[in-house]
Amino acid sequence: YEMSGELIDRFGTSRSFIPDIEDFVSTMKEHGVYLIARVVTFKDPLLVRTEPKLGLHLSDGSVYKDYKGLGWLNPTEQEVLDYYVEIAQNIADTGFDEINFDYIRFPTEGKISELVYGDGEMTKIDAISAAVKYMCEKIKPMGIYVSADLFGAVIRSAVDQRIVGQDYQELALYLDYICPMIYPSHYSDGYYGIAHPDTEPYKMIYAALEDSNKVLSGIPEYRKRAEVRPWLQGFTATWLDNYLEYGPEEFRAQIDAVYDGGAKEWIFWNAGSHYPEDAFLPSENEEEIKNGANRDGQNNRSAVSDTLP
Repeated sequence: YEMSGELIDRFGTSRSFIPDIEDFVSTMKEHGVYLIARVVTFKDPLLVRTEPKLGLHLSDGSVYKDYKGLGWLNPTEQEVLDYYVEIAQNIADTGFDEINFDYIRFPTEGKISELVYGDGEMTKIDAISAAVKYMCEKIKPMGIYVSADLFGAVIRSAVDQRIVGQDYQELALYLDYICPMIYPSHYSDGYYGIAHPDTEPYKMIYAALEDSNKVLSGIPEYRKRAEVRPWLQGFTATWLDNYLEYGPEEFRAQIDAVYDGGAKEWIFWNAGSHYPEDAFLPSENEEEIKNGANRDGQNNRSAVSDTLP
C-alpha cells in the first residue's frame, strides 16, 4: 500500500495495490485478527533497479543477479537498513501488530563466492546479525513485534549459516519471534535419521524443534531470547520422489509436533493461501492441547523421543 518517508519518497518505490489499508486494518481488528506484515527484505529487485549502488556487487564491479535475473540489496549499506526502518514505521502507524522480515539473508545462487560487501573482513553472519540487531533496536520502540524467517538448516548446520549469513542462536538475541522454515519437504532423505522426511511430518517437525531447543539452550537465562514460531508445510511437494498429499491429517501432525516440541505458536505457508479448515481446532481446544495435553489427553514427548535417533 502507499507509504511515505524520506528514503521511500526519494527512491520512488511505493506502490498502492491496496487502496484503503486503513479500512482493511480496521475490519481485521474488529474481528480480533493479529496482523503480521510480511516484508521480503534483501531480495529487492525493485530497489536495486532504482538504486543499483545499494545492491550486492561482484568482484568485477557488476551488480549481482540471481538465476532469475533479480538483484539483491547489500545488508551492510546504511541506507538499506534505514529504508526498511521507514517501511516498518509505516506498518506500525497503520496498526499492524508485527513486521516479519523474509529473505533476510544472502543469496545462494550464482557467483556467490565473488560477492563484495562490508569492509572485506566482515563475514556474512556478521553482516546479517548487525543488520537485524540495528533494525530491531529501531523498530521495537515503535510498539510492534519483529520476527524473521530463517532456513531450517541453519539451526544445526554451520555450513549453511555461513552461506546465507543466518546464525540461529545469535539472531534469537535480537528478534521477538524467530521463524525457522522447517518444511519436511525441504530436508534431504536421511536427515535426522528419517528416511523420507516429507512422509513423516510429525517426526520431522519434532526433531527440528528438539534441535532448536538445544541450540537456544546455549543462551544464558538472563538474556532475553526470541520465541520460536516455526513455519509449517501447507502444500504438497509433488516434485519429490517420496511425498505425501498434505491435507488435514498432515497439517495436524505438524501442529501437534510443535506443541510436543515445546513451542506454542506456528504458522503455515501455502503460496495460494489454501488451507483445510478441518485441520484447525476451536480456540478453546487448541489452548488445551497447547498447554500440555495431546490427542490422547496426555503428553507423549517421552514416547516420541524414544523413537527418534
